[in-house]
This record gives sequence, structure tokens and C-alpha cells, in this order.
Amino acid sequence: MPHPITPEISNLDQIADDQWQSLAAAAQDRHHAWHTPTLGNVGEGMAQLRTVVLRSADPETRILTCHTDSRSPKIVQLAKDPRFSWHFYDRDAKIQLRAYGRAWTHQGDALASQRWQDGAWRSAQCYRTPIAPGEVCTEDDLDIDAPVDPATGEEHFVVLACEIDTLDWLFLRVEGHRRARFLWMERGWQGEWIAP
Repeated sequence: MPHPITPEISNLDQIADDQWQSLAAAAQDRHHAWHTPTLGNVGEGMAQLRTVVLRSADPETRILTCHTDSRSPKIVQLAKDPRFSWHFYDRDAKIQLRAYGRAWTHQGDALASQRWQDGAWRSAQCYRTPIAPGEVCTEDDLDIDAPVDPATGEEHFVVLACEIDTLDWLFLRVEGHRRARFLWMERGWQGEWIAP
């Protein structure tokens, strides 16, 4: 059945609000289509893309977060160029959202410590390995059979935060796609229609 033009897809302010509500929901619901977005940046002279888990999305601060390893190449790349982009796609809703902003890290601070205590340590195996992400290793190096100890691995745990200043929304439909761009201004999100 075709999607009609409804207030939800014809009111720019509503569209911006709805996207942030969807992002906030995705951070809490592992079954949400936007829970595992693609995170992109530029490093080593080319686009770098990887799937991450969206850990938080705050509409008030415009901050999205994910977790990573301090030894990951993206941390070195971030120090050279903090511009990051996030790509979300909901196949059922036929909505693509791209979010752009500047990123920074939290390591060993109150936020990182709180996230670790709140359960990030359960993923500790990936932070406990002596081999940095992306390094060449043997197959045996990939298997860590030691029990997870919440007291280890935290030294490599990083919260990557990104303050979003641009959103690009695309709604796919048979009758014609709809696309809008939103820029953060002092008064809030300023939206404009753009060609799909």
C-alpha cells in the first residue's frame, strides 16, 4: 500500500523530532533497526566504515555514543580528524538517516567508568586481549578461554561520543521519495527540503 503524504512526513520540525525519538529508542532496544548503525570517518586516505552498537542518543545534547577499544585505528584517526558520520536504515519504515558531527572520546573518566560498571565489562573479552584491533594474529590468538573478570579490560574501554550538527533524512516511497536536511542553529534544528 502506498504511503500517503501525512503530517509526519510533511512537517520538517516533526520529522526532526521523530528522528531523535527513533534514535533514543534504538539505543535502548537491540531489536530496533537503528540499533547497529554504520559509523564512518576518513582515515589512511580513504573512507573507513564499521558497524557499531548505538549505546545512547540524547535529543537535548545531540550526542550519539558507541563503545570501542582505545587501541582501535579509529581512535588514532579521530585525533587527526574528528569528523564522523553515522548511517541508519530502517527497511520496514523505508527511512534512511545520516547524521554528521564531531567526535571525542571518554576514557578513564566518570562517563566511561559508569558505562563499564553498567555492563560494558560483559564484553570484556574484546578489551582484555593483548592484541590491538586490526593487528595480524594467529587463529589461536583469537580464542580467549579465561573467564570474564570485570576488573580487567577497562583500561582499553572507550566511549566514543559525537555531537551531531547535521541530519540528512530520506523517506523512500513509490510515489516519490522525500528528503530533508537539518542543520543545528542557535534556535534549534533548521530544516529544508532537498531533492532525493
